[in-house]
Amino acid sequence: MHFLGKEIDQYLQQKEYVDTAVIPLVQLDLNPAAMKSSASSSDYLQSLANLLEKQFKGRILLFPPVSYAKAADRARLGSELAAELEPTAFKHVFYLTTDAEWRSLEEVKNVLWLPAIPTESMDQSFKQSVMEDQLRQVLPLFITEWSQHS
Repeated sequence: MHFLGKEIDQYLQQKEYVDTAVIPLVQLDLNPAAMKSSASSSDYLQSLANLLEKQFKGRILLFPPVSYAKAADRARLGSELAAELEPTAFKHVFYLTTDAEWRSLEEVKNVLWLPAIPTESMDQSFKQSVMEDQLRQVLPLFITEWSQHS
């Protein structure tokens, strides 16, 4: 399910089955030399998150991307997100990002770092194939977490 008004009603009715939150973390780099790369990373991450949601519809709630400045305090942001999610019914929370700095933060658990793949110039069928390959690499991480902490 997506974090959209029409789907939240469904989530609220079925929240005992939706035990996983997925939050994309998108770094904004508005330096003209880096802006295209930043936008490309965002597009890639959101495409992958949508594919993941489609695969596990009814099990995960995909939140909107959290965008932050390149100079943001990631530890503070991670703590704020964790505090917001703590009183919820989510047993599992995953953060998806292409920003490698998140990997070094011990206070933020289940950060899945993915190298950004520029997909904007790919034809649609090849892009779909690449995204499905990426999904196959991410799926075992979710399944492992679910089986260890269910």
